[in-house]
Amino acid sequence: MKYFDRKWFLLSLGGFFVGFTGMNWNIPIFAWIALVPFLRYIRLGYSIRTLLIALIIIQTASTMRIVSEPFHIWIAILSGVQGGIVFTLLLWIGNQLKKRFSKQISPIFSFAFLFTITEWIGGYGSELGVWGMFANSQINNLILIQSASLFGATGISFLIYLVNGSIEQSLSEYISESKISNSSQYFLFTCFILFVGLSFYGTVRLTIPIEGKSIKVGTVTSKMEIQTIWLDPIQNQKNTGLVFERTKQAAEEGAKVVVWNEGAVMIHRKEEDSFLNKVSTLAKEKQIEIIAAYIVPLKEKEFFMENKLHWIGKDGSTRQVYFKQFIPPGEPISHNPSEIQVVTTEWGKMSAAICYDFDSLQLTKKHSELGTGITFIPASDWKGINPFHTEMAVIRGIENGSSIVRSTRGALSGVYDAYGRSKGTLDYFEDNDGVLVVSIPTSVVPTLYSRLGNWIIGLGGLYFLISFALIFVYVLKNRN
Repeated sequence: MKYFDRKWFLLSLGGFFVGFTGMNWNIPIFAWIALVPFLRYIRLGYSIRTLLIALIIIQTASTMRIVSEPFHIWIAILSGVQGGIVFTLLLWIGNQLKKRFSKQISPIFSFAFLFTITEWIGGYGSELGVWGMFANSQINNLILIQSASLFGATGISFLIYLVNGSIEQSLSEYISESKISNSSQYFLFTCFILFVGLSFYGTVRLTIPIEGKSIKVGTVTSKMEIQTIWLDPIQNQKNTGLVFERTKQAAEEGAKVVVWNEGAVMIHRKEEDSFLNKVSTLAKEKQIEIIAAYIVPLKEKEFFMENKLHWIGKDGSTRQVYFKQFIPPGEPISHNPSEIQVVTTEWGKMSAAICYDFDSLQLTKKHSELGTGITFIPASDWKGINPFHTEMAVIRGIENGSSIVRSTRGALSGVYDAYGRSKGTLDYFEDNDGVLVVSIPTSVVPTLYSRLGNWIIGLGGLYFLISFALIFVYVLKNRN
């Protein structure tokens, strides 16, 4: 146990756990103990400056797991600096509350709610969206992530933080006093009951059939990178023809709705009307809905573009024109405000988003409010985030009670039902024809989350309101 008093051991152990939590090379169990060494470190009163430097290095090294073209090292460094500062600040605030007001508040609840609320703020309003959520570490635990239908990913993160705080407090009590207090035992027991209860809920939920119609949907993936079709007109023309041929193939395999990957083809402005007429003709000919995602160059000598989709109905009419709304830092595309819409078809309500749009809780909430049964997501990723980014979208589907159809260049294309169950996947890096056609339910599954949203955040706000009221009364009494 003496090692748990040594700062470098604690920082190294915490760095190892965090380094393999979330993103690629994720080891799900590490999330439940990843912050224990850092909580122990700050409890012992070691240097905050050292902690800050260590966390920046750890966060940067962790983000390096997803570095591959076109994601560059400098983005990992910026992400690491931001993450290191936020983590250090939250740990310091939590420790100050624990040291000064441990009788007025619960240190474990304060820690868990503080981190969860910060995650929600990031997922709702920051440029990184939901990428910082600890809940992402559990995406392959299909039973547990069913609880996202109750309180969203924020609720799963809250449970993870609650477990971390409970373990650290119990461990510290045992090291210093050779026993664990009743309060800490209650917290450990509560965490156990919550985990078992949510696992039981998930197990039962997965046995309930999804009622309503199912239809065949298709994803069409271009095998050419954007840079290739941007620089080479011949390859661009070849790619466009190939995407049309694969759309025809998907239709012949029974797909009623076909979605292309993000920026599947590049069309110059003067050719756009002719291109859309060709898509419309194909939709009418094959009697399919086509979600045609493409880019339009905006500057002759600069890599800058419009990133959009046209949803063409099977009658050849335009159902929706949509531009990407949630733009990753540094992505060279214009921002054109677009309204998220639901498209009512003979099979049910459907909606569309473009790639990173589904990493914003602010945007995905609107899809939920519209009551969509299927969300189609043209996407473009890279090897470093394959298949993690596609699998992240599954949690949004469970939250909203909707099926997810994600067509992805440079990573995994996947079709998932409202329970997050995979109905079919297609890996970009495998030798395949770039076409995936599978059957998927079209009806929305009602969820508590879609009605109440991130209510766990409201609970946290109420907790802090009461806690600060108690602290205020305590401070007044001590002054007198």
